[in-house]
Amino acid sequence: MTVSELLVAIRKPYVETLARQIAQGAAYVEPAYRNSDGSLATEGVMAMPCRVDMIAQEGAAAGEPVQVDAESELAFEPVGFAIEQMAVRISPFGWDWLALEVRGLGQEALVQVMGRWFLEWFDVEDENPPTEDALQGVVHFISDPEPTAEGFQVKIDLGSAPAPAVEDLLFALADGGASGVVLG
Repeated sequence: MTVSELLVAIRKPYVETLARQIAQGAAYVEPAYRNSDGSLATEGVMAMPCRVDMIAQEGAAAGEPVQVDAESELAFEPVGFAIEQMAVRISPFGWDWLALEVRGLGQEALVQVMGRWFLEWFDVEDENPPTEDALQGVVHFISDPEPTAEGFQVKIDLGSAPAPAVEDLLFALADGGASGVVLG
């Protein structure tokens, strides 16, 4: 199994659950939180926007954000490889809550690399056409970096972003000078 195939398999349980939930009733799909003037609401040191899985349009939960959690998580033995100078380790994780540890970058450099990547896959202008399963192909959330013994950790809700989003992240971190990355 290639890394690309592994990422597709990790993504599958969450995206299938989200698509099934959306298909069950009318909903706003993966909307971004916005201020009253329509601008993206941002928070944290990184000042990043956030999306919710869906907002129900009908019933008792109408107008309320709905959090969808994967019903399962892919089990596999951790894998390791390198991208240029950067060692990569992937352990089991849920697509909707990835703990990512980055080594070899200072906080400012990490914020720049992660911020560019996140905004690219967030679809700030909501221009992505819906996918075949009515999803937007976007990331939902990134936390501010927290120091660890060897670097910094962020939490990412990868939303309905395709597997190549994670590949792009790994290459961006390698290009930014990271020495190691641990996913999961």
